[in-house]
Formats: sequence, structure tokens, C-alpha cells
Amino acid sequence: MSKTSSVEQSAEKEAMLGTLPVLQSERLYGFMDALLILSGYCIATWSYTQGAYLTTLVGFKQLLIGAFFGAVLMLAIYQLPVILSVRYGIDIWIWLRAVLGRKGVVAVSLIIIAVNYPWYAVSADLFASSMNSLLGIAHLPPLPAAVLSVFCVAAGTALAYKGMGAITATTRILVPMLLLVGVFVLIAGFTSVPADVIWNYRPAGYEPGNIIPYIISIEANFAFVITLVGGMAEIPRLTKRENSGFWAGVFGQGAAGSFFVVLGAVMAIAMQYTTGEAVSDPTVMLASLTVPAMGLCSLLLVAFANIGTQAVGAYLYGVMLKASFKRISYRALIIILAVYVGLLCIWGRITEYFGSFLTIGACVYAPLAALLFTDFFFVRKQKISLRSAYSLKGHNAYEYTGGFNIVGLLCIVFGFCMSLAIYDPIASKVHIPVLFVFTPTGFSFLSTAALYLILCRIPFISKYMLKDRSECR
Repeated sequence: MSKTSSVEQSAEKEAMLGTLPVLQSERLYGFMDALLILSGYCIATWSYTQGAYLTTLVGFKQLLIGAFFGAVLMLAIYQLPVILSVRYGIDIWIWLRAVLGRKGVVAVSLIIIAVNYPWYAVSADLFASSMNSLLGIAHLPPLPAAVLSVFCVAAGTALAYKGMGAITATTRILVPMLLLVGVFVLIAGFTSVPADVIWNYRPAGYEPGNIIPYIISIEANFAFVITLVGGMAEIPRLTKRENSGFWAGVFGQGAAGSFFVVLGAVMAIAMQYTTGEAVSDPTVMLASLTVPAMGLCSLLLVAFANIGTQAVGAYLYGVMLKASFKRISYRALIIILAVYVGLLCIWGRITEYFGSFLTIGACVYAPLAALLFTDFFFVRKQKISLRSAYSLKGHNAYEYTGGFNIVGLLCIVFGFCMSLAIYDPIASKVHIPVLFVFTPTGFSFLSTAALYLILCRIPFISKYMLKDRSECR
């Protein structure tokens, strides 16, 4: 057997774990490995970009509270359904066949890719910036950003091609080093300027008593973490215990990710104070605020963190798509994803629309997360028919209307419309101030959950939704 064929079979085996239940004996991870992988997924340089963006909205104290409280609170709620992934050894997209129908899952997964995968163009763009900063330190001419961005995508895809073994080994080394860099950067930020400059920071145009910017910052934090819902079960389903799967997500994505968001804010404030310019590029911050040797090491780690993030993302979404497109190989799927994000890199303007892109993505994710949460705890009450989920002969409880669950899909459309009705993320305009207090993501989540639960209490809709009950006894 050729080496290429062997690697392909290994990758296909990893992908099949996304469609078939993972047996307890096949589980790979304890809490620490899952924590490291999910931390590595969330501490790419887009966290610095998020932190710099938040400094344009609120003061540092508000930012600090919002970053940790907002992220951990949202994750602690919407990550609860990963318990089902560990319990059944399945991806949430298998459960969502019960909520959306088999064809509905395919449609929604494609929308998720369209609105969420641009994150990896942001990551690749920041990789390009890091590498050009390194070239500048070495007194070498810069390379075209598009070329470096596409290289990042290609390198991450190549790592994802090798499967979770390579990704796990990489994160075991990279994440602890990145955390050390984070501590170093935090110290550098607070020692490069007077501490009270950061602690008492307020953005330009700050208006005492105006809570709109603060709510927008909380919305940004909600949106930042809720966009992880698409691949949130891919790692937890491989953990050995339900507690490990859940808390690895909350702390890996919430605490570790938020720590680097705050670091980005600290560096942005320090740069504004020392240079008079608000800079969101972490590579410029690191090169300006640290001693040359440490700045160089930090830049290298930051640059290659984006390749690791690209690899984890490609794997997560490749497996997610494999659940919908069984006939397409895992390798072909991650190449398609790489082409998509590569085109965005060539376009090169995704970071210009960071705030709007963040909220638009949450418009889709919030109702999806609400459906999953409500269905798991209150409608199906933690019981699913795996026979119907996998369309075994004679089991078709999740076929619904031509493969689409009309109730679930209408609820997603409702939640999406509610979010946009409250706040226009493109024009940054609040339409319904009373509801905006809940944030667009928060209200979309709550209202979608309420609507879905009410509809499922109506007898003829309940009969339509719960045809699987006889198989779950």
C-alpha cells in the first residue's frame, strides 16, 4: 500500500468518526488534550483583532468584564448540548437531523460554511502580516499579502490532511508556548506605558451614561464565541467523559480565548498611547512594544499559531460536511474549503468588515444554537433515535417534509430576522432600543428558543416533530 493511500485511509477514518457513533473504547481525549486543542483553535491572532475592535467601543474595565463574562456565560449555556455528543459519540449535526431534517441539515451546513469560514481568511491575513513584520525585522522586502495568506491556508490544510494525530501533537507544543507568550505580552503591555493609562482607558468619543457601545461590545463577545457552534462537538465527541467534553469547551474557548482578546486590547491601548495611532495588527504591536529578541520569538509563534488554527478549522468543518456529503472524500472537502478561504484571501478585504461580519455570522448561529439547546433539553429530552438519524431501513422519523423540517427551519429564519430587526450590523444602527438591551444575539437566542418550545407544545406540530418517540423507549 502506498504512503498516499495509507494517509488517505487514515483521514477517511477520522472523517467517518464524524458520521458514525464513536464507541467508548475509541475515545481519544481526556480533559487536558481536549482543552489544548480547543484553546489552540481559539487563540489565533483574530483574538487580538477582537480585542483591538472592543477598544473602539468601551473602556478597559468594561472590556475586561465583558470579554470574560460575556464569553464564558454564553459558552456555559450553548455548549451544554455537547453533552449529547459525548454521550452518544456523535456530531451535533447528526442530532440536528431531528431538528432540521436530513436535507435541512445539508442546507444549513452550507450556510454555516458561507458565513463562518471567512474567519480563516482573517487568520490567514494576520499570518501574512506577521510574516511581513518578520521580513521587515530582517531588512528584507515584503511579500504580497495574498501569497502569504494563501500559503497559510495551504499549510493548515496539509496539516489537517494528516488527521487529528498531527493536530494533537502540534497543539500539545504550540498552546503552552502561546500561553507563555501571552503572559510575556501582558507584562510588556503594562510596563511599556503607565498602568493607569490602560486601566483607566476610554475610547475617543466616550459618552458617560451611553450604554449602547457597551451593549455592542457584549454583542461582539457573544457573537465571537457563538460562531464556534458549527464545530463545537467535533472534539468533545472524542472525549472520554461528559464533564471533560463540556468544560474543555467552556474554558478552552471561553477563558483562553478571552485572555488573548484582552491581550489584544492591552496592546492596542499601549500602541495608541506610545505612537498616537490605534493599531489592530498584533504583529506591529509586538514589534513595537517588546525587546527585539522576544518580539521576534513572539512573532514567530503568533504567525504559526494561525497555521494551527487553520488546520483545526479545516478538520472540524471537513468532518461537519462529511456528515452531509458522504460520497465526497474528506480530502476533497478540505480542499474545497481551502479554495473558498483562499479566494477570500486574494480579495483581501475581510478584516475591513470585521465587526459587521462578526454580527452577521451570529445572526445565523444564535437561532441554530437555540434550537439545539431547546430540542435537547425540553423537546426531545435528551433522547434521539439513532436508527432514524442514520436512516436505517424502516426508520424514517426524521424525513419530515421532503427531507426538510419546516418547523425548525422557520424558527431559524425567525431568529435571523429578529436579530436584524433589532440591529443593523452594516450601518451600526439600533432599530429597537428596548430589545437591544438583550443584545441581538441574546434576544435571537431567547426568542427562537421560546418560539420553538411553544410550537412543539401544539398537538399537531408535536405529532409532526416527535415521530421518533416510539423508537426511543
